[in-house]
Amino acid sequence: MSAATDSRAEVVKLARLLGLPDAEQLHSLLEIPAAELVEYRDRVAALLHDDDRQLLHRMAKAAPLLPTPMLATIAERALGPIICARMVELLDPDFADAIARRLSTEFLAEVAAALDPRRTAETIGLLTPDRLSEVSLALAARGEYVAMGRIAGHLSDSGLEACIAQLADHDLLRVAFVIEGKERLAQLSEIVGIARVQRILDGADAVGLGQEALGLVEHLSADQRSQLHWDPQGIQWRGSVAAVA
Repeated sequence: MSAATDSRAEVVKLARLLGLPDAEQLHSLLEIPAAELVEYRDRVAALLHDDDRQLLHRMAKAAPLLPTPMLATIAERALGPIICARMVELLDPDFADAIARRLSTEFLAEVAAALDPRRTAETIGLLTPDRLSEVSLALAARGEYVAMGRIAGHLSDSGLEACIAQLADHDLLRVAFVIEGKERLAQLSEIVGIARVQRILDGADAVGLGQEALGLVEHLSADQRSQLHWDPQGIQWRGSVAAVA
């Protein structure tokens, strides 16, 4: 079952990267192993991010010549979130953080949704827990669970704790399903606490997230699973892609 749910999660992530409104359009990819889907998604992401690289380098080189408040205004009013997300990869992390502090939460959430966290992990790590929790709420309101899952894998424990404290149970389950680095789910569940994990699982099927609940349980430690009281027998693999992104 784990292989099936992992492939399903990767199909959802790929649909988000390609800008598809419905992951069901990639239903035929469900039979492909998750590792192969990850490799393909990484190659597509590289192609998308390397487009117009030279122009972005020139913009990044010129950015320090302008005052930070002006750069923040230009970012929100002229450049837009996608260009800004790609610029973050090229700016000094401290400089990028100084600009981010002057951006509105809503715009910063849009930038975060377009980031490649693997290329911007150091800058993400400079955001304060309070700022991270604000952005996570804005992302959840926009349904950007794939983006949240990608970023979560690069957050410190304090950053994760701040976000977890603010997010609803169903939001956490959706993020857990598509989180980068499934091995971190056991640690994430420790931060959440076994009582809340139990509550999340108890309410999962009622909100149509039974498959996501299975995906979470499969990646918990044996000790964590032994502490849960949950019968997954009523949830059957349907071979479909739920609209979680």
